[in-house]
Amino acid sequence: MEPLVAQALAVVTRLAAEARGLGTLAGAALLVAGVAALGAADRLRRPTAVVGGAAVGALAGLAVRALLAGGGDASPTVAAAVGALLGGAASGLWPAAFPALACALCGGLAGVHVPVAGSAHAGAGVGALVGAALGVVAARSVAVALATLGGGLAAVLGAVTLAGSRAPAEELARHPAALAGVALVLAVAGSAYQLARGPAGPGPRARPPAERLADAD
Repeated sequence: MEPLVAQALAVVTRLAAEARGLGTLAGAALLVAGVAALGAADRLRRPTAVVGGAAVGALAGLAVRALLAGGGDASPTVAAAVGALLGGAASGLWPAAFPALACALCGGLAGVHVPVAGSAHAGAGVGALVGAALGVVAARSVAVALATLGGGLAAVLGAVTLAGSRAPAEELARHPAALAGVALVLAVAGSAYQLARGPAGPGPRARPPAERLADAD
């Protein structure tokens, strides 16, 4: 568990450094996108699914490349690009594919360590199928949780980037655990707000003119 946490914090550190190097315009874009995900990912279901599906697809492409004979001839960039294209397209056509792919990726990575019939590949396949099924069953909750987690991280990185060289931003950027903690708090708050609000549904039925005239009489 500790190596995974260390790797995750290293990724946060790199993301913070890269975001701050992009300038204020990129910081503002990250902040706006993060706030939108925190407050309206459930309402913006298809755009959220496309972005999330592309991100998960890229990670899945890298995972498959690593699993298949150490990567073969495919470069990491090509594997990530193909995965992102397929994941984004599938999620755009069927938004529930985003949480299904995310859970399938987690299940597949866990299944590698539980070989089936002595095969790690078979274990990964079974784990991916079980994860995908769970992702479809809990599609809304998983999608909102993942979207708000990404939104919280984007909002924090955007705010730190906009703050520039101010002391609080410099201090926060040097502590990836603090960045991740703030992002997690925002994600929990955003998820609770959106899930408590209920799923997006059709608006009230427009009343025909005859009904409105009858009420007026």
